[in-house]
Parts: sequence; C-alpha cells; structure tokens
Amino acid sequence: MAAFPQPDRSCPVCEPELTESSETSNVRLIDSSTRIPALDGLRGIAILLVLLCHAVFFELHSSSKFLSPLLTIGKLTWSGVDLFFVLSGFLIGGILLDAKDSPHYFKTFYARRAYRILPLYAVLLAVFSLRFLTARGSAGPLGTFTPSPIPWASYVTFTQNIWMGLRGTLGVGTMAATWSLAVEEQFYLTAPLVIRKVDRSHLTLLLISIVMAAPVLRTALLVFLEHGNFAAYVFMPCRADSLSLGVLCALLVRTDRLWQFVFAHRSALCWLTGGLALGLIPIAFGGDPESRTMVTIGYSWLAFFYTGCLLIAITGANATIQRILCSRSLMQLGGLAYCVYLVHQPLMEASRRALGLRFAYSSTPVHFIGGVIGILIGLGIAKLSWAFFEKPILRRGHAHKF
Repeated sequence: MAAFPQPDRSCPVCEPELTESSETSNVRLIDSSTRIPALDGLRGIAILLVLLCHAVFFELHSSSKFLSPLLTIGKLTWSGVDLFFVLSGFLIGGILLDAKDSPHYFKTFYARRAYRILPLYAVLLAVFSLRFLTARGSAGPLGTFTPSPIPWASYVTFTQNIWMGLRGTLGVGTMAATWSLAVEEQFYLTAPLVIRKVDRSHLTLLLISIVMAAPVLRTALLVFLEHGNFAAYVFMPCRADSLSLGVLCALLVRTDRLWQFVFAHRSALCWLTGGLALGLIPIAFGGDPESRTMVTIGYSWLAFFYTGCLLIAITGANATIQRILCSRSLMQLGGLAYCVYLVHQPLMEASRRALGLRFAYSSTPVHFIGGVIGILIGLGIAKLSWAFFEKPILRRGHAHKF
C-alpha cells in the first residue's frame, strides 16, 4: 500500500484542470506510475464500511419511521469488500497491463505480492494456530475457543473460501475475513497469465463475458448447491464481475479515445452512478448478502455502482467528493486498510469477551462498545505495523523491478 502523502494539488485527479466544456484532447492517459491520491481515500471508505458493518451498529432496531429505513440501508456496509475487489482489479490489472512485455513479469509481480500479503498474514495465522496448541481449546478467562469447521491447512493454501462455501459458514471469527483474501489470491493466480497471453481487444471481450457470466453462475449455485447462496458470496468466480470491472477500468484509462470520452462526460458519470445508488435501496431491503436478490443481481449491481465511484474518483468529476477522498484522514485510513481488515474482528471479539466478564455478553451495548474498542485498538496496531513492519518489508519487495 502507498504511504500517506498529502493530496497532490498539482495532480489533475485531485484538482482537474479541465471543465466539462473544455477541450479534452490534452487529458493524460493513466498508468501505474500515476499518483492518484483519491484512490487511497476510496480505499479508506471501503475499510470504513467494513468496520461499520462489523461494529453491529446497523443491526440495531428502531421503531422510528425515519431511522429504521436508514438502518436497513446501512446494512449494505458489508459491501465494502466489493469496493475492495473493484479497486484491486483496477490497481493490479493496471500494473500487469503496464508490465505485460517485461522479461521479469511473473517473477516481479509475485515477489511484490508475496512481500505485501504474506508477512502480516503469517503473523495472523500463527496467532490463530495457538488455538490448536492449548489444552482443550482453553482461551483462559475470556472463554473457550469454538470448534473450527474449516481445516487449518486451507488457510495456508488460501483455499478457505472454497471450504467456507461448501460448508455454508465463515468459520471462526478470527479468520472469517480472510475469505476475501483468498478470493484476491486466486485472482492473482489467474489474472497475470490471462493479461500476459491475451491481446487487449480480446481481453476486453473476455472481461465483459466474465461480468455477464458471474450472475449466471451465482444463480446456478443457488439452485443446485446445498449452500449455494453462501458459496456465491465467497467463491472467486462468483465475485469475478467486481474484479473484472476493475480491470476493464484499467484498460479504459489506458485507451486514449475511451478515456477522452469518459473524461468529457464526467457529469453524466455522476448522474449514472447516482442512479445506481438509488437502485441499491430496494436491494438493501431485499435481504442480507445471502439473499436471492443479492445473489442473482445484487452483487453485480454493487459492482457497477462501485465502478462508477472508482471512475468518479479518477476523473475528479465532483469537487466535493474529491476533497473528501483526498482528505488526510481517509487517505491514512486507506493506507492502514490491510492490517485493519485482518485484525479488527479478533480484536472486537476479544474486547466483547472482556466486557462480558462484567456485563451481559449478549447485550447490544456490549457488542457495540466492544466493537468500537476493538476497532480503535486495531487502528493503533495497524499504524505501528505500517511504520515498523509492513513499510520496511514493502521496500524490499519493490527492490524487484519489472
């Protein structure tokens, strides 16, 4: 992840030089060397949505005619992970497109990904493995460990999402969030080969085909698999529409005529994304991530909505949104997102159990307050991890050149 520089006011992404009526022929194409501060802010919004979801705030119930619909719509905060997928498709796809002809293409890509993903994940995995070493699963005064329905080895091989889908559960809370990391890793295994071997015109058609096929596959799993609705949530091919739309955006900003067209119609892009946002309202009332509505069309709708958000961030289509995305706090949160995502759930659970020693564990205040405490501790750990652990390791990773 990037460090936390102040927004670059000379960057056309943060402060567009052209108006809607201006000539757009001078708009620069974007590659992986282009600094886009707004994307750090967008990543910050993604992790913020996940944290709000897991803090259980939107699980509260209200009889208020005004508050109750807002709480229902707020339950879509779980979809922050879908925004991560679109961002990942755009950033990783862009890197691969730019390095497509490099003689060190595969070696450098996988070395850099390993330096970024594996060290912190290995620490989490080591802590998780302690549950198998303690006598009778004892966790001391905070209670006992629940049995793990997901094989430990699957976490090592990044196949836990497959087991989760087949068994219809995310498993124990400590490692629940890693299903999306497994999806990302499986994307890393397939995307480099496809982008390397397929020319751009055929790649575009392939990506569009994947976007169209994903909801069909999810619907088939819903009909024919025992835990098909859950499998549709965690299987990589079922979430490939979000990832593929991100890669399509990476192609778009590297294709002169298309990029000029999108940049020239930034206002229309905002209106279109706003329309997609309105469409999320009935989807939110349609149920949780495993509902029939979400499995069939909901994930794809979210993918297109977050793709619109991504393009708004890149083009600087709205000055207010751009200032928010380029704010220091959101950019810093985006830089800490990976560590926060991995550690926030176990820390929230530990905080709730600690409060449960004094108060009723199952009460809403304990869950909410414990969640907030866990998030704050997680943010502190993430900041230390970035400064003293992740950032030095990343420097080593970037010693590998394409």
